[in-house]
Amino acid sequence: MNKVILGAVALITVAGTGWYFASPSMAMAGLRDAALQGDKDELAEIVDFPAVRDSIKSQFKAQMAAEMAKEQNNGFAVLGAAFAMGMVDTMIDGVITPEGIKAMVENGRLKAKTSANAAEAEPKKPAEWEIERVSFDKFRATPKGGDKAFAMVFKRDGLGWDLVEIDLPDNLMDKSRAQ
Repeated sequence: MNKVILGAVALITVAGTGWYFASPSMAMAGLRDAALQGDKDELAEIVDFPAVRDSIKSQFKAQMAAEMAKEQNNGFAVLGAAFAMGMVDTMIDGVITPEGIKAMVENGRLKAKTSANAAEAEPKKPAEWEIERVSFDKFRATPKGGDKAFAMVFKRDGLGWDLVEIDLPDNLMDKSRAQ
């Protein structure tokens, strides 16, 4: 009887450890597969679209407010930024869609490739992602060799994971980043 209990405890420990280390990679692979196949229902299961949109809106608005504070002596810049701030919600709602997530997952970039760049490049496999465990119930995925300035943040949901946030770079509004 003791051997059965000991064996069950060992099995549960091994399974739990395996889940702890393998589940983030499996979650990212599931997101990648759903995005590349265009499976909107599966994406809706994996991505918490309202939470992702809210996280991006708040980050974007905070950076815009900081830029407005820097440009307070330039009335036209402040007016333009205030006008843009009013359009942020609509813009983010239009970008953070299954198609937008697909582009991010496929390219490993925040912006889609332009048609000029796409014509030059041969078809390639989707971006690879590095996984960083933040805590027991949270991990971040950043693209390997791509735009490492952003990260997809997943939060544990039962034994699975949901994409709940996209961390934007702190210098998103810098003119030096614009291309």
